[in-house]
Amino acid sequence: MITFFRNIFSSKIGLFLTMCFVALIAIAFASADVTGSGAFGGVTGSGTAATVGDSKLTTSELNQSVNNAFRAEQRENTGLDLKTYVEGGGFDSILDRLVNSFVIADFGNKYGMTAGKRLVDGEIASIPSFQGADGQFSEENFRRALQQQGIKEQQLRDDFTRNLLADQLLPVAGFGASVPQKLVTPYASLLLEARQGQVAIIPSAAFVENVKPADAALAAFYSKNGSRYTIPERRSISYALFSKERFNETVKPTDKEIEGQYNLDKAKYAASETRNIDQVILPTEAAAKALADKVGGGMSISAAAESVGLSSAEMGSVSKTELAGTTSQAVANAVFSAPSGDVTEPAQSALGWHIAKINDIRTVPAQSLEQVRAQIVAELSRDKIDEALAELTVKMEDELAAGSSLADVAEAEELKIESTPMLLANGQNPQDPNYRPIPEMQRILPVAFQLDDDSDPQVVEIIPGQQYAIMAVSEIAVAAPPPLNSIKDLVARDYILEQGSQKAKVVADNIVKQVSDGTSLSKAMADAKVRLPAIETVKSTRAELARQSQQGNVPPPLTLMFSMAEGTAKSLKAPQNQGWFVVNLNNIDRGDASERADLLSATSGQFKQVFGNEYTEQFINAMKADVGVEKNEDALTALRNQLTGRTR
Repeated sequence: MITFFRNIFSSKIGLFLTMCFVALIAIAFASADVTGSGAFGGVTGSGTAATVGDSKLTTSELNQSVNNAFRAEQRENTGLDLKTYVEGGGFDSILDRLVNSFVIADFGNKYGMTAGKRLVDGEIASIPSFQGADGQFSEENFRRALQQQGIKEQQLRDDFTRNLLADQLLPVAGFGASVPQKLVTPYASLLLEARQGQVAIIPSAAFVENVKPADAALAAFYSKNGSRYTIPERRSISYALFSKERFNETVKPTDKEIEGQYNLDKAKYAASETRNIDQVILPTEAAAKALADKVGGGMSISAAAESVGLSSAEMGSVSKTELAGTTSQAVANAVFSAPSGDVTEPAQSALGWHIAKINDIRTVPAQSLEQVRAQIVAELSRDKIDEALAELTVKMEDELAAGSSLADVAEAEELKIESTPMLLANGQNPQDPNYRPIPEMQRILPVAFQLDDDSDPQVVEIIPGQQYAIMAVSEIAVAAPPPLNSIKDLVARDYILEQGSQKAKVVADNIVKQVSDGTSLSKAMADAKVRLPAIETVKSTRAELARQSQQGNVPPPLTLMFSMAEGTAKSLKAPQNQGWFVVNLNNIDRGDASERADLLSATSGQFKQVFGNEYTEQFINAMKADVGVEKNEDALTALRNQLTGRTR
């Protein structure tokens, strides 16, 4: 029930629409951080993980998708390792999502639904990592990203095609779901339910003995709880930075190039004249002449236009060519032959007859080559430097792909190689809490943590079109707990707390028993003969619990209190062996939402979403039955074992 209301307030009820590759592609390509299928060692070939209708999900695709999702999760939880992720349901979740996406696509194809190439192109072009500095799709960035990550273009297009077919099929399944009011009212009322109780803490520290633990006991404790102290995978990275500034003094345009650019843009530097005008367009020449006479007689052009039910338009400063292009050559000739302050003779365009008031005339004399040389040099230098930088990155990529080392390329280009200490994926140094990586590591680290230990060095874009790095992984330390002696004090503290927690549990269970037998919580605490913290009175509603849950800060005792029967007591272990809670629920105040139209409407809306999701899930199950799904359990077991490091 708690979970249901948490979902109502967070509006994240298990929607099956999230099942396919959409999330995986977003994970893969956001911020240019995609993972290749070889990031975790050998891929289980291209065997078949599952057959869906006429399509096959390969073990290679499944392996790649699991690795992508794991890396994304690991960025949020740096202590996570692949084995824990797979065994915690990550593998099965990704498999189900992929199978569902294949099912939807195969079903759509079977019944004549399509996602055209142009639609797929639009989806691909919208991915930020495939765009250039101008925000437009960049073929170069697209090819580079696919090559770096070992992803084939057709694979990406197939992914998007499946997504687009899902967008067409799934929304209709849950559309128009309705919910009986008799079902809505009890659940809406629960949101108004209030509970009052007491919470006591039995701290482990109250039972700690001031005795040094035996080495054998510590070793046994450490062996049993080694995962608690595991340091996530760390990597040392060698890198060399370079930017477009390296070409500032070496890349200069020649006199011939400067002169050629000047001649190419000669019209740009020729003498020019612009005129600031207000104009009125009339239906006949006679009407235009009459209006021109009014303006010539001293009336403003705007007032004259208003007198005949029209309005004047401010054209601003325009050249003769621009004006001719928007009106006609006759209008442009009339405007540019009249002196400043005058009204033009009527001239015709496709829109009617124009008269214009000349507000201002500005002339710009022709500019010689010497006058604009500095401007041309700056423009040509910028373009040549951009070209030189692009050529350099391509050259480096080719050399690294051909087997050149990071040191070879850096020496040839006179770059200084730097190295980091052993870092976590988030840039932290476990050996030095004060260590701060250089800002460029935000772009380098995601790429570095996708590479195998034998991968080629990579060229990494730091600032698009401006700064790059060549980098290689120097050393990899797999996730593992450190030697006991290096953290002996920490392990000893945890061991002592666990021993105290075990004793605290005995006391907490005894207090719960006494309260269940009718003793007050305060008396049961006093009878424990141990100095304990004061009892805290707690009162809350389910709605408040749901709001706190959405924010991720619900105290565990409060969650427990809303799952208990009135007049009962229960114990709950505190995090990190800090002790035990005793929760005593004294009173439940039932809510009544029958008169709360707002709450009933909101709850009904959320139920419709739940029902719609259920219909969608059942629709997917029906599609599975229609197209047929067959999983290759042997291949799945082999891949699961490979990812977790098992031998069988």
